[in-house]
Amino acid sequence: MGAAFSSPEILAEDNPRAPGRSVVLDAQALEDTLLGSSYLGCGGGGSLQVARDLIRSDLAAGVTFRRLDVADLGDNEWVASPYALESLAPMDDGMRARLESIGVPLDVPVMASFRLLENYLDKKFAAVIIGEIGPHSMAEAMSLGARLGVPSLDADTVGRATPEINQHSVRVAGHAITPAAAVTQFGDELILRKVLDPSREEDVFRALSVVSRLVGVTDAAIPGSVAKADNVLVQNSLSLAAAIGKAVRVAKQDGRDPVEAGRAAGDGYLLFEGTVGKFNWEDTEGFLVGDLAINGTGPFEGRSLQLDYKNEHLVARRDGQVVATCPDLITMIDRETFEGIGNPDFEEGQAVSVLGYRSATLWRRPEGLEVFAPRYFGYDVDYVPIEERLR
Repeated sequence: MGAAFSSPEILAEDNPRAPGRSVVLDAQALEDTLLGSSYLGCGGGGSLQVARDLIRSDLAAGVTFRRLDVADLGDNEWVASPYALESLAPMDDGMRARLESIGVPLDVPVMASFRLLENYLDKKFAAVIIGEIGPHSMAEAMSLGARLGVPSLDADTVGRATPEINQHSVRVAGHAITPAAAVTQFGDELILRKVLDPSREEDVFRALSVVSRLVGVTDAAIPGSVAKADNVLVQNSLSLAAAIGKAVRVAKQDGRDPVEAGRAAGDGYLLFEGTVGKFNWEDTEGFLVGDLAINGTGPFEGRSLQLDYKNEHLVARRDGQVVATCPDLITMIDRETFEGIGNPDFEEGQAVSVLGYRSATLWRRPEGLEVFAPRYFGYDVDYVPIEERLR
């Protein structure tokens, strides 16, 4: 999802919306958070390197990043979730020529959508809600907040990266995520005031991305009183990413196994170790859909693991037996860099480890499983919590 922001536009100076309750994140804390997000991203959420480049560019320009605990948000302070939708669907020559003739694309459509929704609701947002925990998706939202002088909530709407807008904690909790604002990279502005079914937002904006390539969206505007309620947001997810990233970094420095450190920091599970074998993937209606096989090494010698994904890993089968499914987290780690591998940025023979983590509790409720169980994505598999499958 998304595309890198261009050179920073600093807007934070003397901004009265910048709460003094937040914690400043320095370069090391931001790097740890990005690295940890690659462990929680499940193969999605965009490029870790692009995310690093974006944050480093912001820091070099003097932008200050802050993180705000959800508990410290005032009941009447409003927050919203900005993110980008980018279509990978092929574009014919005629459409490409039409778009190129429009002129210079808008630099930061996500920022434009944030402002558009503020203007429509006549509210100034006190913080940004991270849409998902994945390197680039997370970095874009944090960067936007920092440039506007508002902190990022220590929370997101998923606790991982996810394929669809439907996997959105605010809507699953029963709150409307509309009105929503969308701005294309060509400057087209849209307000989606209401949808009869929450899934229609995904349909509308995904279709818009197909004819516009890149669309900035801001939705899920909620007051602090709602944000602080149980099962509305996945709280402390930025802190968790930072803890995992720090654990991996320190383990590398100390000569310990970084993957084991990342597993332990997130209280996760080692599902497999091996080398990437055969794989298949294709663009399907704007989604990256595929599978890959991993040939076991070390304690998994002679065994195999298959991962199925739709943008993010959704099902893991070891020797044909399901060992983990969404909404629990499944992520593949490079054994050389000790970074999470984004789909489909892997190659045959690459040495990897596969980790699993428990999902946020809200996704294990009936309302969450309705849109995040494997059967929702077409797999003939029931959801069983990862800790029960591996017991």
